[in-house]
Amino acid sequence: MYLSYFGIRVRDLPRSVRFYTEVFGLKTVGSDDWKKVPATEPCVVLLKDPSSGQRLELNFYPDGHPYGVPYQAGEELDHVAFRVDDLSETLARLKGLGIRPEKMKHYEGPMMATPEYRVAYVRDPDGLQLELYDSNARAPVGFDPNKY
Repeated sequence: MYLSYFGIRVRDLPRSVRFYTEVFGLKTVGSDDWKKVPATEPCVVLLKDPSSGQRLELNFYPDGHPYGVPYQAGEELDHVAFRVDDLSETLARLKGLGIRPEKMKHYEGPMMATPEYRVAYVRDPDGLQLELYDSNARAPVGFDPNKY
């Protein structure tokens, strides 16, 4: 398991991308397809510090989205993500510790699966949302600092 990235909620995605790239020198990871996403749709942009390799995920949720709720200043930290070797195994271990995954708001059940990865969310003792994810067994992915 390793700490993969921090995700923060942003109110204006282009403004935030400009800020973190121009002020702090972070670089976008992947394509610029996010620029084509309408402001009425949720969107995610991953940024990377070229010196340290640390990553920051910018999450935009429009009004009406399950996560597009009003928040007060200081609530911008969306989640902290940990990549795990096996999500099912990790969830079983956490269950033994009394930690249950949350039901995901826009998916059935506590885990979402795509062809690339599986993801689940738990809360730390203070309520901070923690994302746990692994690569899908059908598409194994080794650590690549240019990807999640």
